[in-house]
Amino acid sequence: MITQPLELEKHLRPPPRSFDVFFYVNVGVLALFLTLFTSKFVLAPGPTITPPVMEGAIATAQPTGLVVNLQRDNLILFEGGRYSMDGFKQRLAEVVAEKGTMRLLLRVDKQTSSQALVTFSAVATAAGCSVQIAAEPPPGGN
Repeated sequence: MITQPLELEKHLRPPPRSFDVFFYVNVGVLALFLTLFTSKFVLAPGPTITPPVMEGAIATAQPTGLVVNLQRDNLILFEGGRYSMDGFKQRLAEVVAEKGTMRLLLRVDKQTSSQALVTFSAVATAAGCSVQIAAEPPPGGN
């Protein structure tokens, strides 16, 4: 034959018939694996933990209209911008004129000095906002 000069098909062996069993063995092992690892002994429920609840917390909660991050002494993150204390004073006056007076949530970390807190509170109070301070842990967990 000119189209198949090496005649390789003559040298091939027929596939063995015994490989059909491995399919069923794989299915059985998979079923055993799923049965063992979805049992109640492996995925046993742990103890139920309920967090403490403060009585009247919902009644005394007050929503805040503005959120301000005070990082370091002269870096204020407010509505997507970075401001110094003077720039924040101007921007807050614009926001209060636009939206009216509201409660302001101040988020601070350990890099903020108490003098910066006092200055910020005075600026916010002068603009007509009441300040609620939330002290937060540093991002690294230290």
